Amino acid sequence: LEPVVALPSATYALTKHDLPELRVEYERLARLYEKEAIAGRPFKFFHFEIDLDHGPCLAKRFTGCGSGHEYFAVAPNGDLYPCHQFVGRDGYKVGSVTDGIVRTDLVAEFRQTTLLTKEKCRSCFARYFCGGGCHANAELFTGSIHEPYELGCELERMRVEYALYLYHALAGIPANRKE
Repeated sequence: LEPVVALPSATYALTKHDLPELRVEYERLARLYEKEAIAGRPFKFFHFEIDLDHGPCLAKRFTGCGSGHEYFAVAPNGDLYPCHQFVGRDGYKVGSVTDGIVRTDLVAEFRQTTLLTKEKCRSCFARYFCGGGCHANAELFTGSIHEPYELGCELERMRVEYALYLYHALAGIPANRKE
């Protein structure tokens, strides 16, 4: 399950006013997750699956996704974009399947944009769990891949808080131990 990401003009868009209700629901889900795990009926929820011992490598913790340099999206006409969410966005076509990568400058910009280059990420406790967030959401809401999408940050911090709580709360249950 992923929260919807839509411009504020969309009737279904999440806004900062939804955060208190989302926090209540994430807490409710965390309590259910804990209860079911203790009862021997664990279920998976991606955002609560946190591995503090064997998590992503250091490079992944700094970069989040690999859009624009580790993978690309191919549009039906063969155009290449940094990821599926950039398809059709002006200025983000990096090449085509025929011509290959022609915007090496843009590929370099994506590769070099990490949580270390994002001012707001530097002091965030969750920075090594999200790696600086989604470039597409950042660009959609701030106009730049260098400025994080704040609502997404709030949701990520919320989920990480509950994931850390669950990691600790369930550590003593054999089925939940990370060996």
